[in-house]
Amino acid sequence: MTGYKTLILASSILLGCCSTLSAGEPTPTDDTLFLSNFNSLEKADFAAGSAVLEAHGATLVEGKSGKGLSVGQGGYLTFASEKNLLARQGTLIFWFKPNWSGADTKQSHSLITWSWDDGKHGYCVLSHGWWEPAGAGKTYFVFQNQLYCHASTPLTYRKNRWMHFTLTWAYHENNVAARTYVDGHLVTSAIRRHTGAVADPKGPICLGADRGTHMPRQRWADGVFDGLEILNRTLDKQEVRDAFRAREPNWRQVEREREAWLYGVLEQPYKPNRDGQGRILESRALLDEGTGWTTPQGAKDTIDRLTRAGFNVYVPCIWHGRGARWPSKLTPMEKGVEQTVAEHEGFDPLANLIRVAHAKGVEVHPWFCVCYGDSRWKPLAPFIEEGTPRGACEAHNPKFRQFIVELMIEAVNRYEIDGVNLDYIRAKGISTSATARASYRKQFGADLLADLERRQPNGWVNAKIVKWQDGVIAKIVRAISEQARAARPNIVISIDGHPRLPTDEPGVQGRNGFWWAEEGWIDVLYSMDYSRQLAWQKTDVIRRSLKRPSASVIIVGNYERTDKGGVISREGQLVADLIGFCQRKYPGNGVGLYWLGSLDEAQTKALRAGPFREPALPHWIRASAER
Repeated sequence: MTGYKTLILASSILLGCCSTLSAGEPTPTDDTLFLSNFNSLEKADFAAGSAVLEAHGATLVEGKSGKGLSVGQGGYLTFASEKNLLARQGTLIFWFKPNWSGADTKQSHSLITWSWDDGKHGYCVLSHGWWEPAGAGKTYFVFQNQLYCHASTPLTYRKNRWMHFTLTWAYHENNVAARTYVDGHLVTSAIRRHTGAVADPKGPICLGADRGTHMPRQRWADGVFDGLEILNRTLDKQEVRDAFRAREPNWRQVEREREAWLYGVLEQPYKPNRDGQGRILESRALLDEGTGWTTPQGAKDTIDRLTRAGFNVYVPCIWHGRGARWPSKLTPMEKGVEQTVAEHEGFDPLANLIRVAHAKGVEVHPWFCVCYGDSRWKPLAPFIEEGTPRGACEAHNPKFRQFIVELMIEAVNRYEIDGVNLDYIRAKGISTSATARASYRKQFGADLLADLERRQPNGWVNAKIVKWQDGVIAKIVRAISEQARAARPNIVISIDGHPRLPTDEPGVQGRNGFWWAEEGWIDVLYSMDYSRQLAWQKTDVIRRSLKRPSASVIIVGNYERTDKGGVISREGQLVADLIGFCQRKYPGNGVGLYWLGSLDEAQTKALRAGPFREPALPHWIRASAER
């Protein structure tokens, strides 16, 4: 009875501030700006602004509680946004029951949309599926398209089954945060830097279609809505979860089914590969973007911390586009690292790290942010032009490609490293610099700017631009692969990315990890999947499609972002469970975790008590072994 009493107490405490906690249909409270239980097609139950509802082909049917709003193909409902929704912060809640299932990947379904008065065609939309075919199967919450404040996740819809949606947003001093919850569970989170004016909503809010945007394309929700409420503040995770549980009598069953993808796999036995002495052979990689390892004591503390949690592969970032984190002969060192080296005469931080790591049986795979470039760091100025994507070096400049390959090979040749990890292995956009335009004209005899306006019949970007971008990044990957392996035949080449299938819409930044794995240029194709619910369906398809399924490995995340843009450590048990899931479902090239900075004591204990309870030796299935 303890858990039941706790839930009742929590519900009682929150009852006064959140109307979603009341039984049956919600009623307005001091936080409510707009509320419609859809027992009428003419007027909302409460509205700070206009309460008038305008139904277009929508009808009343049985709802979650009382009546509900049915919007089929061509049907939608609108109501005024003025005073009914605050731009700076808020929460939007509703029930939705689709007339279709998650298998409907050929059409997208816009649930709610509205525009922003920003003079730039800004809009907000919650949509399953997207304008482009690559968005099929994912649910997007695009809070402000002009601020790139959006996030997506694979989400399963079941025909005639109610789902509880909660959307929250808030502008803070330096950023904007938007989150999507389904059945009380956080599924997407988008936090973007923003310091300018906050645009107010413009025109009506549209429920059931994309007509709230400036470019509607007949995307209908095709389902039933109920209990639509807009609040004047942002609910936190606990409030959202408790609200759902209080409104859904069968919340325990819903939550068990939601986590079935994870715990169904964890119930399977863990059967690791072992050597002749019975030792587990499994690479357990931990990525680190910081510089704590660059001091003598920092290296020791870092490796001790890593091994105590059960990891055996360390991936430290040694090039983040603003100087080398080792005494390079080709480029200056990063400012803080240079100071450390000056304080310890003759000290080489990377050589020291490798000695410390190898003494503990830990492999070191230096991590390079290949095309990233900090424009404030003057030595990179020759590689950053007007028109080069922000935060990038000009990938179409042959001198940059030569520089970055030589820089990586310097580390390979000088140090006893075990692998090389390539991040930011992409152009970061489509460059319109003079160098890029000249490169494009030389390859195709055409004008880049003109071809940017010419899309394929299916809406995809011009195929020549994709080929041009793919080719230039591939030159870097192939060069480092061939030269590094010539110097160290057993070196492991890995890349970080978001793999696309050959059937997906091509990426325009040149990052084509699937192709590089198929060509054998890379051994490991890491998928940066830092969400609480892994995109395992996509990984399943990728592994089935690869000639070398073991090349595909998920890097799990161990952190969460707060609304104000801060970072906090994720619950230890969830991190351990996600790692355990990957061990069982995707054997081959081990597991990965991002990042050391969020590895706290709770996570360490959970890992050692669970997936890493038994130590392991690093083990890799290289491209050459499966060709």
